[in-house]
Amino acid sequence: MEIKILNFGPIKEFEFDLSKDLILIYGKNNIGKSYSMAVVYLLLKNLSNIDRFRLSEITRDTVEKNEKRVKDQLCQERECRLTKTVNDIIKDILNEAISESLDNSFKNTFGEPVRLKNYKSKQPPVIRFTISNYTIHLSIEEKIKIKEFSLNKEVTGKFSRDKDDGRAELKQDIFELDFPKSKDSPGPLHPFIDDRIRVMIERIEKEIGAIYFFPAGRTGLEIGLQSLFPIFAELSKKRSRITERIDLPIMAEPIADYILQLSEIDSHLTGKNKYLDIAALIEKKILKGEVGFDPRKKRLTYKPIDSELTLDMSFVSSMVSELSPIVGFLKYILGSKTGDADIKPVIFIEEPEAHLHPEAQVQLVDIFVKLAEAGVKLIITSHSNYMFNKLTNMVIGKTLHLSMFAPVILKDTGAGSIGKSMEADSLGIEDENFMDTADALYEERENIIETLNTAPDD
Repeated sequence: MEIKILNFGPIKEFEFDLSKDLILIYGKNNIGKSYSMAVVYLLLKNLSNIDRFRLSEITRDTVEKNEKRVKDQLCQERECRLTKTVNDIIKDILNEAISESLDNSFKNTFGEPVRLKNYKSKQPPVIRFTISNYTIHLSIEEKIKIKEFSLNKEVTGKFSRDKDDGRAELKQDIFELDFPKSKDSPGPLHPFIDDRIRVMIERIEKEIGAIYFFPAGRTGLEIGLQSLFPIFAELSKKRSRITERIDLPIMAEPIADYILQLSEIDSHLTGKNKYLDIAALIEKKILKGEVGFDPRKKRLTYKPIDSELTLDMSFVSSMVSELSPIVGFLKYILGSKTGDADIKPVIFIEEPEAHLHPEAQVQLVDIFVKLAEAGVKLIITSHSNYMFNKLTNMVIGKTLHLSMFAPVILKDTGAGSIGKSMEADSLGIEDENFMDTADALYEERENIIETLNTAPDD
């Protein structure tokens, strides 16, 4: 699946290739990295949550409304192109099935869609994505809706030469639909469209497993919200005496999802799988302790090695508090799953290096590559030069295959930021993010030294 974002907030153009298992997004602050992550997360979340039973009902009803018009057209022309008709029918079906939930998700995260146009060009935002050779074009105006759908193949309709059997056949790049001559006989339009939608949904389900989002400052969010829960409880007891309006804090949907998923952890572990092994690796190599979960308080805990103490996240180091949610998800959510091994979970992580010493950042890269090899798709934003250089070394050393890895950089163009793939080959990754700053600091140091050397002695 490929997703292209155009004119969205600070972004002019950005493209995700979800065939890659490890996507690293670099770029300066306030350039659109978080925007791009949130857009892709919300899109994948809503696509993977389509109600197949309701979709089937919508398909049946929509085709019934259009089938007579198609047959009438064939009665006049005997044989004709139905490409636009079929594309429009599928577009209407998908709009009814998904547009409302997408619209709600984007409003929950970004506010009113009218605010999402490119900051600089003022152009309206557009999202295009390709699934199984089908192309979907989302427009974001007053509401989010599917503006165009394309099968990327021509569709031709004609009356069948056979008795009354409707058939659908693929010839090269053309779908040929044979309609029975009898007006009362069922035509091929419903099974054909139903099959096209089924293929698309199955491809989505195959490419997108469970989806998780780890926002920046994740444990701070969790601790802050946990501290609010008892306040809300006390306020609810005294609500008859409260005369002023109290507004609940506004929270973007990816962050709300993160908090809810964390609060619903089942701390009962059974058996052993690859995710538990990787979680144990983070605990042993980086955290030097064990991450647990208190089911009564609904909170993550931390127990240092060789200690009887079990600590709440508000009493541990910033490194432990930032990495513990990731370990908790690997242990208690992914670690408890026994689904289809071919369906890959998708994990979004904002700035995993936050509060980590460079040594721990480098160790974390090794673990992320292991996660990708274990069947997890990782989409990560980062400002870490150490992580970048470690990935370069792994590419050179052939412990990271370029076929699974996509380093991407967002750069400002004056009309919004554009994402581009960073050049990567057997010699590593070309540094288009950190080198300018490193060169500027080196030149500054040389100038300082030269000034000191040429200054007259006091």
